[in-house]
Formats: sequence, C-alpha cells, structure tokens
Amino acid sequence: MPYLDTPEGQPDDKVAWGSDVAAQMLRRSGIKYVSLNPGASYRGFHDSIVNHLGNRDPGMLLCLHEDHAIGIAHGYAKATGMPMGAIVHSNVGLMHAHMGIFNAYCDRVPMMIMGATGPVDSHQRRPWIDWIHTSADQAGIVRDILKFDNQPSSAEGIVDAMSRAYISTRTLPSAPVYIVLDAGLQESSLENVPDMPDMTRFQPPTGVHASKADTDAIVAMIKAAERPVILFGRGSRKQEDWDARVRLAEATGACVMTDLKLAACFPTDHPAHVIEPFNQAGKVEREIIADADLIICLEWVDIGGLLCPPTGGGNTRAKIVQVSLDHHLHNGAHTVYQSMSPADLRIAAAPDSVVADLNAALGGGTKKPWREAVRKDRKASTDRITMVSVCETLRGAFDDPDKVSLAGVSRGWPCDLWPLRDPGAYMGKDGGGGIGSGASISIGVALANDDIGRQTVAVLGDGDFMMGGHAIYTAVKHKIPLLVLINNNQSYFNDELHQETVAKRRNRPVSNRWIGQAMMDPMLDIAKFCEAQGATGIGPVKDLKDLKAAIEKGVAVLNEGGVCVIDIHVPPADRGTSSTGMRNT
Repeated sequence: MPYLDTPEGQPDDKVAWGSDVAAQMLRRSGIKYVSLNPGASYRGFHDSIVNHLGNRDPGMLLCLHEDHAIGIAHGYAKATGMPMGAIVHSNVGLMHAHMGIFNAYCDRVPMMIMGATGPVDSHQRRPWIDWIHTSADQAGIVRDILKFDNQPSSAEGIVDAMSRAYISTRTLPSAPVYIVLDAGLQESSLENVPDMPDMTRFQPPTGVHASKADTDAIVAMIKAAERPVILFGRGSRKQEDWDARVRLAEATGACVMTDLKLAACFPTDHPAHVIEPFNQAGKVEREIIADADLIICLEWVDIGGLLCPPTGGGNTRAKIVQVSLDHHLHNGAHTVYQSMSPADLRIAAAPDSVVADLNAALGGGTKKPWREAVRKDRKASTDRITMVSVCETLRGAFDDPDKVSLAGVSRGWPCDLWPLRDPGAYMGKDGGGGIGSGASISIGVALANDDIGRQTVAVLGDGDFMMGGHAIYTAVKHKIPLLVLINNNQSYFNDELHQETVAKRRNRPVSNRWIGQAMMDPMLDIAKFCEAQGATGIGPVKDLKDLKAAIEKGVAVLNEGGVCVIDIHVPPADRGTSSTGMRNT
C-alpha cells in the first residue's frame, strides 16, 4: 500500500459543504486514490478530501505536473481495468493535462477526472486570477477526447453528474470522463444534504453479447476454415478471460497474433502465438495474414493498417470477422479510428463475451495451430550492451520473473526472451504516441501492483523519460516500489531514422541525421536527476561488464520497496558506438 499523508485531528464527518458531496461520491464510487497537482480552483474539494474524508478512500498522490496526475491514473486503469481519480486545476491545469487525456482516450481506459472552474457567479470572483481561470465551457477544451462531461450547478446535480460519469467511464468502450466543479458551489454551505446513492445500483451494463445468429455464423466459418487467424486486441485483465482466449485458440487450431501497443492478452510462448507481439507488422506477419482463410479480429487497434496497408501487400481474400465496440467513441476531431477495412461480418459486442460464446458453441477440444511458431534466435553481444543483454540480465536477477509486471518496454525490446504468461505481465504502450508519459503511467501500474504484492519494472527510452521523468517524485514520496531501466541511446533516435529516410529520398547526407536529435554535449545525467527526487539513481552504465551489478543493485532496491532508475547506454545497432557521426563543428 502506498504511503498517504495523515491529517491532524479527526475528520469532520458531517456533509456540510458542496465539495463534501463530491468527495463522498468519489468514496462511494470505490475510488481509492486521486492523483493531483494543487490548485486554488478546487481548494474546497481539496479540503473535503483531507478534512472530511481524512485523506483515505480516496487518498491523495501529489504530482509535480497535471500530465503526471493523468498518467498515473492511466497506468492504474491499465493494470486494474478500473477507474482511478485525477484532479486538475481550472482551465490551465486542464491544458497541461490535455496530452495525458488524449493518451488515455486512445488507450480506451476508464478514468474519473475532476476539475474546477473559478466561480461561475462573477460577483464571487477574486480580481484578475479568478477571471482568467474561469471558462464559459471548460470541458470544451477536451470534449472530443472524453466520453462524458458535466458541470453541475447544485449539490443534487453533483450526485447525478458523478453517478452518470461513473457508469459511463466503466461501460465499454471505456474512456475518461470529466466533472467540472464550480468553485462557488464547492464553497457553499448546504441547507439540505442530498440523498447519497447506493452505488451498487449505479453499475455499468454487462458486456454486450453477439446475437445467436452471429455466433452461429462465426462457428460455421471456423468449422469451414483450414487456416484461421485470431487477432487478440483489447481485452480484460481478468484471468478467466485470459484462459478463455487460450481455449478458443486451442479449439480452433488458429494462429494467434497480439499487438505490442496493447497489454498482454494471450501467452506469448503458447504454440498458437506464432509470432512475437509487434508494433507494426513485418514481412512474416503479412505472410501469415496472406495465407489465412479466416481472420477473427477482436478489438484489434488498426485492422485496416494490418490487412490493407498503404504500402501494399493487403486485400486478403480470407473471410474477415470484426468484433468491436470502438465505433461508439469515433468522432471527426481525431482519426484514431484508423483506416477502413473490409469485413464479411461486423459484430458490435464486447470481445471477451464473444470469446465465451464461441467456446460454449464449439465445446472445447485441442487442435494444433496450422503453422509453427517463428522464434527469433537472439544472441547477446559479447562486447557491447544491447537490449538482448539487458533483457537477459534483468530476467536473471529475479527469483520469479513471471511474477514481474512490465509497465512498458522501449524500442528494440526482445519480446521472445521475456514471455508474457498472465494478464499482468505487460501493460502496453501509452495509447496516443505522446512521449513523456512513460514514467507516470509506470507509476500508476506500480501503484496498482503494489496493492496486490506484484513487482513492477519499466524499460523506457531516454527521450520519453526526460520529458516526464520528474513524475518519479510521486513514486518516492508515496513509497510506490518501481524499477525503471532507461534505454539511453542519447538521441531522439526514432526521429533520426525519419531524417535518414528523407535524406535518402532527396539524395542528401545521411550522416547529418543526428543534428537536432542527439542529446549530447552536454550528456544528460539521468541518475543524478533521479537522485535529486529521492530515488536511487544508477549509471550511466556504459560497459557490458558493469551491467549485471547495476541491475542486481536495482532489483535489490525494488525488493526493499524503493524506487530506482538505472541509466543504461544502449547504442543503436546501426550506429556502432554512441558517438559515431556525432561531432560538433
């Protein structure tokens, strides 16, 4: 359990102020934690959580930036499937949080975001500051990446808005919701306390099932297929749903693929999982798709990009079944819906419910997958640090690595060397591709894991970490155990490759790709940066001979309940050394 500050004196258990109602609703909704960066717009609400609830259920996690507050709630939801609370200050805090909310929206996670606006009644506003922190439609800043928002104008309205938000964020497809609390309403004394609901009567609807006719149609396609493929995308974190996916693959003899952008949903060392999880499909993945005669897509993030890529090699002749509820969140503001794909049967249902129905209809059984798994022959370098050597060393440092949760992994992580064998093994990427969220999301995952006694490790890139690495303060302050390994190539290396592509196309010098990308001269001292926040900082680790000792020390810190960040210099394979081609002139 994380450390939470304890208020002096006994909590005032009387519901006497508008903000007390909102605090009570969070508790009744089962929200255990709220991550926040303080702000005067919600000072009444802040007081209610501390002096009315006693900073318990929910308890506050102090963050140094609103984006961290959202990221921590995002990571918690990835690990648990349940919403956590996050509080942001007025319009300015919401603007800070915008990127994190976009990530959470793209990742389809539940989240209860609470915000506040300066007094709606202009006569209650303090000069200057309350005016610039009051918006006519504050939620409009982020409405296109929310599932529901509301700005209640009474205590009774707070109850209604938060009840509706709680149902909405947990109903598939999940996404963040946002409640704006008027500062004036928060600080208004109550003449009458509204009836507080029994939240067991405000639960989301159960999973949407396919019709019997659609289930029968899929079963007929499965029985007629010789080379079925199942694309397992978004799925629940429940073990019974994990086991059901395995039964379906075994009953059909299907080849299974999963997406590295998403959390683990199928054992990656199972014979049916024929290719390691991928971020973008390569040659072998496309060969398997081309050979298939039936493709069942269960909340796959980008079906069109896989089956009909703009680079060619798509337009499969296989029968395609698309199972998804994602269309309920699509709008015209952002093209997160991805490219269109053909489908012979489209089913608007929860994927795990469809898996359960298919298992019931098929009646079990075990068939070998129609194609053997492709496993890469990974060999660690003997003279320099690579991600293979990092992975092997890290796995060897744990007594039971299968009980470790990977909150995230960076570019080049060798997935085959670290099999994902249960729903908590890996939590996926950030959803929206907005780098800088890796540290805060990892802390949210670690928070959830610490409650159940599971250890958390994150492998993050240096560029991502330095954008949001001061989130580590929250983990240290609240004693949330976490080990972070930095894959430090001293560059925004992904963009180096983009610049190389452009230079080649234009017949210009590829050797200049590092300019405006390389983080050198001066070199970032990530270990000292983390030590300044109270964490254990190790590194930079530059030599292979020093890697084992550094990782063993980091694991020891984690075992003791601490926070440790190891800065590991991993030169990209095509660069040779970290300085080749990088010279000041």
